[in-house]
Amino acid sequence: MNKIPIDNIQTLYDIIDQVNMGITVLDPHNKIVFWNQFMVKHSGINASDIIGKELFKVFTYLPKQWLELKLKSVRLIKNYSFVSWTQKPYLFRFSHDRMINDENIEYMHQDCTFIPVHNSDTAETYVCIAIHDMTDVVVSQQKLVEINDINKTLEYMTNHDAMTSIYNRDYIEKQIEYEFSKAKRYKSIFSIILFDIDKFKNVNDTFGHLAGDDVLKNTALTIKSQLRSSDMFGRYGGEEFAILIPEGTLDNTAFVAQRLRYSIEKMKTFYDDKEIQVTISLGIVQFRPDIKDYLQMLHEADIALYYSKQNGRNAATQYKPTGCELLNCSLLSFEPNL
Repeated sequence: MNKIPIDNIQTLYDIIDQVNMGITVLDPHNKIVFWNQFMVKHSGINASDIIGKELFKVFTYLPKQWLELKLKSVRLIKNYSFVSWTQKPYLFRFSHDRMINDENIEYMHQDCTFIPVHNSDTAETYVCIAIHDMTDVVVSQQKLVEINDINKTLEYMTNHDAMTSIYNRDYIEKQIEYEFSKAKRYKSIFSIILFDIDKFKNVNDTFGHLAGDDVLKNTALTIKSQLRSSDMFGRYGGEEFAILIPEGTLDNTAFVAQRLRYSIEKMKTFYDDKEIQVTISLGIVQFRPDIKDYLQMLHEADIALYYSKQNGRNAATQYKPTGCELLNCSLLSFEPNL
């Protein structure tokens, strides 16, 4: 690489003095021998007032033990060392130029490079510390984090029911549609459970709508605790709910449905010192290749749900092309697994 000829050493000092980064040089005793304008501007200390003074006596807040070890290793190994603001936000407590209202940034964030400098006159090794102002980068990253958090919140609000905190109808339907398309393409299976709370209007009429809201929340919480992490559970509307069971056969899903029915039957909701108990009716359908689309599948689950209600409620019904089949309400076969 060709070197630019600079005959006057003062010209070189002037260049270093004006660069937009902090430059200070320490002798082997950590006394300051160079302090450029960047350091003057942000520290408020003129070069003439600091040259010749020991660094740690001027800046008593510096992490002396850590920094002395860092300087010693640079002189010994004669290789540069780098400290990112992500490791240590700042070395010097310098002001920054940003007009920040919301960000919690008190001091300039800095990347620090420690460079060994050989003094040919004394054969000693000095250390140049280069300070890079990274505050803009920090602020930008904070903004990205804030935007990401906002987007996650908006996504959550878009996909979840505000009252019960489970998925809403739009989201659960999209997932069912996706699972249906996958099953059609890859010849896999899945099942759907639709259920609603029996005689929920009576709860509202007897105990009030706030009590009804508590029943809905408690139902959602109880059901969710019984499902696998891969199952998708959403509020379908009012007191009606939908569950997507990936890879669920009709028999396995029937087992799940009976377990859920039992858990709600035993559930108690307390409102104003009053105990409220409810039951649910469920409809089950498994994917079949002959089903036209996911809407038909939901319709069949709804038919099975209605069949449960017609046959005494607090029941689960399987939909089959040959007709609806009410499940045996005996708990003996699955109660031990709860």
